[in-house]
Amino acid sequence: MDLKQLEAFVYVAKLNSFSKAADTIYLSQPTISSHINALEKELGTQLLIRSTKEVYPTKSGLDFFVYAQNMLALRDEAIHSVAQGGCSIKGEISLLASSVPAQYLLPSLIAAFQKSYPDILFKVRQSDSEQVGKLLSNCIYDFGITGTKLSGNKFVQVPFYHDTLVLAVPACYSTPQNLSPETLKKLLRTQPFIMREDGSGTKKELENFLLHLNLTLEHLNTVCCFNNTHGVLQAVSSGAGISFVSRASTAMYTQMGLIKTIELNDFVFKRNFYLLSKKEMILQPVQKLFQTYLLNYYKELQ
Repeated sequence: MDLKQLEAFVYVAKLNSFSKAADTIYLSQPTISSHINALEKELGTQLLIRSTKEVYPTKSGLDFFVYAQNMLALRDEAIHSVAQGGCSIKGEISLLASSVPAQYLLPSLIAAFQKSYPDILFKVRQSDSEQVGKLLSNCIYDFGITGTKLSGNKFVQVPFYHDTLVLAVPACYSTPQNLSPETLKKLLRTQPFIMREDGSGTKKELENFLLHLNLTLEHLNTVCCFNNTHGVLQAVSSGAGISFVSRASTAMYTQMGLIKTIELNDFVFKRNFYLLSKKEMILQPVQKLFQTYLLNYYKELQ
């Protein structure tokens, strides 16, 4: 077993493609196949399932991937420690992110990061918070970002951004800026409500918030459901109903006069966004750099 074989396996597993892996690490496809065949023969187990349409890891492949990536991370860290200051930092960071961070937090963060580190490529996949946890457990991603803390102890979950959820209403609504508990309860019971999908961090936080009002989701007059924040805001701006959304997502809509937002000053409706990494994974230098940058970036902003 050598590092070239491990690298070939890791990139095929990450990219689900022999050809993409070959292009990425500048080897021919036959060489990639040879490396993986040798690795499977040495380990005595199949690591990848190959079909005409796709390539993906077996259960043994997923288990071995963690160890293979950790060995490559140690190699990269060793090289980085003796070569610092010599050349620019290069690499790739793959992120799973829930709706709000994917659409409203990561774009500005990545733009700022790449001004200092232009040779680092980002690959971002959007999902809801619940799915981020499932995919980060079973698939090949470096980090997850969620709008609620996930249960269990599979991940290191670091809070990095403090968010406030506000009530978004159509611009034509005549609603006081400060709502009493009774007025808010009446509003939520009677007005059409735009809901997020099951698995959404926003929906989970909404359920917790409603308990303080002695309400449940069943008390709301839900008229439609969207799987992302942009859809919710579009529906609100079109007059379809009201909804709770992240304050971070509302700037453009309020500036253009498309919606109004109501701060819930008498209530605590705040949450954290979390950066997730797998506990057993050793972070590569590029991943450590991004993690540190992200935490410092939002610490300075807030």
